[in-house]
Amino acid sequence: MTTPAGPLPRYAWYGRVSTEDEQDPTLSFPRQLQNAERQVAESGGRIVCHYYDIESGTRAYAARGSGGLAGFEIPIPRDGGLQELLADAARRPARFDRVIVESISRLSRNSSVAFRVEDELRQAGVRLCAADEPLEESFGTIVLRHVNIGIARGYHHELMVKSRQGQETSTRQGWHTGGVALYGYRFVTHDHPNPHKASRGINKRTLELDPVRAPVVRAIYDWYLGGGMGLLQIRDRLNAEPDRYPPPVPIDPTTARGAWSRSSVWEVLKNPKYTGYQVWNRRARKKGHNRTNPPEAWVWSEEPAHPAIVSREEYDAVSARAKANERSRQGVLATVARPTAKRDYLYRGLLRCGICGLRMWGNHRRQTTYYSCQPSHQRSKDIPADHPPHVYLNEQRLNDALLPFLATALFGPERTGYWRTCLEAAAEPERVAPAKERAEEIEAEITDLERRLARQLVNLEADDVTAALRRRVGQRVTELEDAIAERRERLVALARASATEAPTLADVAPLLDRLPILATSLDTAPQGELRALFDALQLDVVYQPGESVIDVAVTLYDRGSDTGEVAAQVGAEDWLAPPAGSHADGKLSDMRFRDEY
Repeated sequence: MTTPAGPLPRYAWYGRVSTEDEQDPTLSFPRQLQNAERQVAESGGRIVCHYYDIESGTRAYAARGSGGLAGFEIPIPRDGGLQELLADAARRPARFDRVIVESISRLSRNSSVAFRVEDELRQAGVRLCAADEPLEESFGTIVLRHVNIGIARGYHHELMVKSRQGQETSTRQGWHTGGVALYGYRFVTHDHPNPHKASRGINKRTLELDPVRAPVVRAIYDWYLGGGMGLLQIRDRLNAEPDRYPPPVPIDPTTARGAWSRSSVWEVLKNPKYTGYQVWNRRARKKGHNRTNPPEAWVWSEEPAHPAIVSREEYDAVSARAKANERSRQGVLATVARPTAKRDYLYRGLLRCGICGLRMWGNHRRQTTYYSCQPSHQRSKDIPADHPPHVYLNEQRLNDALLPFLATALFGPERTGYWRTCLEAAAEPERVAPAKERAEEIEAEITDLERRLARQLVNLEADDVTAALRRRVGQRVTELEDAIAERRERLVALARASATEAPTLADVAPLLDRLPILATSLDTAPQGELRALFDALQLDVVYQPGESVIDVAVTLYDRGSDTGEVAAQVGAEDWLAPPAGSHADGKLSDMRFRDEY
């Protein structure tokens, strides 16, 4: 080899591994670097710095250079990503004269990004080279560069089309198409139907019920549809006992909050996979910034693919209630939310039609206040075909039924006896995650963490460990020890909770004792005070016109703790014990109350 005259050219190497490929970055990056080093050495140059990212090559210029190295131990010193490479190229004195990639597709599969990067490097006096192209620029290499970029883009387009078709076919056949298991389920592994792939250990997966989390999903739907609870109430109830209602774990466990959020509750309620069908393309993840696609674009399996936790009717009912809630102006007076409003209605936003689930609105005519539901005035598409043209409920009749119930069950001197009857009548226990299975999961997590801790300790004993690596390993050891201690505390708490008895009157009585005796003053209280009381109880009323029945849901909070959060909640649903006096006028006589404590 002839040694070139003058100083040897200094190269910066750039590597990229796509997040869309199943490549191992710990193997791919060293291979890319080795190929680049071989080409540089043959030309008499040397590589002086290293830049690399783990990201899709189709991303826009502004989104490039994100790194994406979390969780990987790459055995190559890193000077930064693509953006740092461009910034260093513009600095003076220059750190390098040329940039080399294994192939132009490693820089980008987006032609506009590839040409922009090449142009920015050229303006900085730095040439862009590829190990699979001649290093010296000529007419032929310029044409070859454009051809290679076109091939990279065309290859990616064809790959995406075939990949999408494969995803659609796999979904229609009922197979899981990627990602973590849906909360409430766990994976079942099957031999791949292609014998060649099966021989290489490639499997297909479906879902089965998770005995710990599936009951939690069922409870969320029951509370939302049957219990009259909102997302925030459900969130607080779940977070009150995290080991009985374990929160979802995100794809990246390091970002886990360890608690339920309003959005995570809503993710459970709006996911159609709980109906037993496999569903794909619900979100535009690549080009739509993770927005939700219209339902007609979703791809459903042709048959149920896994055990259902909820029915299609229950899933549709969630959507119907959500649409109804969108139109309510909760939390503010009508005259504030709509300045042209002439009056405030006591049950505004609290009363729903039992036929369609939509909120009834107030009207006032001839000294009479009433609430109505008229399909012709509603925008929902899910109103039943047999819905009457008009549903009316007089406010006075509603007060005559509801206020005696509150006076007896919550604010009367005999409320303890009332709830003794109700608790004894509660036949169905609350669905919760089995404590034994949850404890086994936590123990398995501890075992896995201890295994990871042992590996880190082995790294510390290596002879060639550097000071920097020793600090990083030490930090990781501390993180693992903290995680183990935290799970052991949860295990103790779970064991303590499992040993407690079911709620009794003694659990409920302290909540009732914090309420004043108001039995004789509710019917004469000013409307503003009544509305404040209803809001504090989180009152929800559903009117069933065909039966002249109202379903009532209220919530009591124990705010005696220092945190001001819920300290105790006891639930019993669908109790049929009517309050005294509810049959006084023969109307709305068969009262059914559903009370949440």
